[in-house]
Amino acid sequence: MATSLTATDPLQPGQWYDDDTYYQILLVAPRQKRTEGKYIETTILTQKRGEFKKYLLDEKTRQNLIGFPLNEDINHQNITSYLPSPGVVFPKAFLNALFLEHSSQNHSIEINNFYDPIRTLLHSRKISQLIAKTWHCYLEAKASDVWRDFTYGKWDEIDRDILDGLIAREIFFFAQKSSPDHLVPKNLDIYYPLHSEKSNEKARFLILPSSKGWQGITLSLLMAGQAYYEIEKDGQTYYHQISQPILSTGEIVNKYGLEVTWDKFEGDIKELKVDPGKSSIAYQATIPYPPIPSEVNLSLENITKWSQAKDEDGEFPFYQKNEDDQSYLVGVQYFSPPYPYIPLSCT
Repeated sequence: MATSLTATDPLQPGQWYDDDTYYQILLVAPRQKRTEGKYIETTILTQKRGEFKKYLLDEKTRQNLIGFPLNEDINHQNITSYLPSPGVVFPKAFLNALFLEHSSQNHSIEINNFYDPIRTLLHSRKISQLIAKTWHCYLEAKASDVWRDFTYGKWDEIDRDILDGLIAREIFFFAQKSSPDHLVPKNLDIYYPLHSEKSNEKARFLILPSSKGWQGITLSLLMAGQAYYEIEKDGQTYYHQISQPILSTGEIVNKYGLEVTWDKFEGDIKELKVDPGKSSIAYQATIPYPPIPSEVNLSLENITKWSQAKDEDGEFPFYQKNEDDQSYLVGVQYFSPPYPYIPLSCT
């Protein structure tokens, strides 16, 4: 039986791994014509999953994605390997602690009581850390020539981690200012119903223009780890992932539409009225992105500490470990920032 993602666009179970299934990614580049206050150009690229096999990932991206599940055994060399996006992932040892074989023959109890809530808390932590990273990178860039290099499109001269944060910051600002600069393909034919009685092998795992999630598509693709920029090296084009996956492809397509507010420190989420027969998402999540607090209220050191905090060990771990035998405990610490003024999302 087909799993219906929208009323007009069914997707067979497992079809999301087929080469003929359509996906979209966000490509970011320096703005060709310099415009004050807007320094990136955005392109939504929509094509079949198999076509992304020629989009090679750069070495740093491959290193950053170690530990994320592969969808194909091809040495995580290209974008296809991570479509659909898994969103945040848990260490195997933590999952083993959560789903002990002798605890229950029906894992739905553990899933309902522990897995889903903990995953939601990890979403909140990761988004909060991403916001802190954009602050950290902006402050570092403004204190040197890096900001000038960024605004003039000299991205090759900027450290990748700093550049990622600066681009993510622009996407937060860009999210509600305007639509993407470019669509590839240019027309919207790809977003119209693909299924017919004669051909049912085509499918889409896309945010559609008819969905309320389309308004925040650039931010959604960033959150799913489906946002990249190009790097040229030794005559070869590679693609660098701007941020690791936080939300999954399924979550940005079916569950959450994202928007940004600039005057709050707390996020908000509300259930939406879904009109029968129309493509939409179930919830609208508002992510706070307030101005950076002054050094008096929040130091750069503390911003940096939170943005770089590891999920395990360190000063602000998310996971709890039993120090006696190093096993995981079912519980979490520091899903929220330990310092004031750093926003906490609510997805």
